[in-house]
Amino acid sequence: MTAPPFDRAAVVLGAAALVSTVFALTTGGPQPVDLIHVRRVGVVVLIVLGALAVLGGMLRRVLLVIAAGTGLVLAAVLQLLQVGRSSNWLGGDGSTLSLMGGLGLGLVAVGLTNRLTARPLREDS
Repeated sequence: MTAPPFDRAAVVLGAAALVSTVFALTTGGPQPVDLIHVRRVGVVVLIVLGALAVLGGMLRRVLLVIAAGTGLVLAAVLQLLQVGRSSNWLGGDGSTLSLMGGLGLGLVAVGLTNRLTARPLREDS
């Protein structure tokens, strides 16, 4: 049995958060090579909330998906408030803000979509 599209979307977005932690392995090289800065606590946030989103999608628990998305959006707001300051808890910059904000808003949108009235893009006859 395949998962409904909204649950698959939550799993994919959560997996993207988990895979994005690979950017923590970059050396901080030249700008064209070093795409996203993920450091320190930002890695932990992505791992924990990404795993929560994957779990929510696999178990079909909307609240887990919304919680993971909200957490990522709050982390993005925190990064926005601390960018360029000496106290940068997530250890990131604008690229970290964009990554967490985009994934978080996507998860919130998937979680808040009404599953009862949402229609598929194509109807099979």
